[in-house]
Amino acid sequence: MARYALTLTTVLAVLGLAAADCQLSNKLTDTDPPPEPKAELCQSQGEGTFTFSMDVHEVDVPTFDSGAVWAGLVKGNSFMIYDNACILKGVYSPGDEGNDCGIPFVIQDNFLPFVLTVKEVNFDVGAPRFKFDYANGEFSIGNNQCTCQDVSHDLEAESACKCAFPLQGEPA
Repeated sequence: MARYALTLTTVLAVLGLAAADCQLSNKLTDTDPPPEPKAELCQSQGEGTFTFSMDVHEVDVPTFDSGAVWAGLVKGNSFMIYDNACILKGVYSPGDEGNDCGIPFVIQDNFLPFVLTVKEVNFDVGAPRFKFDYANGEFSIGNNQCTCQDVSHDLEAESACKCAFPLQGEPA
């Protein structure tokens, strides 16, 4: 009986670890970045309003190898947070975190008074979307004036998504 209890405890502990939130760290190294030039990623808002953005892209360079048709496919995704003047405050790249811990993605940073939690995400360059919680509000593409746009060019497929949110949270 004790062996079964130990096995059950081990399984529950492993499941608990698998369901843990995925903490993303800020990868921004530039201490004085210029304002974001792409309006698809950030549009200057009033004082106290920040923008949460997502960029997804992929490039497929032909390899002319019928045995490895997708060998030339390179893709990436990242989240960004901009202040009210569209100055980049943080860059968070789930693929660069050293693990594939999945959603929810949690962002805690010294410039954010509350935790930002990405609850749903689709990194498909053809149909990107996200939903996140911040303070006492929920924000998602298609709501809250949150949008995604195709910004593809040349051989690169790319989509940019943005959503403004109040830094101090929604009024109670």
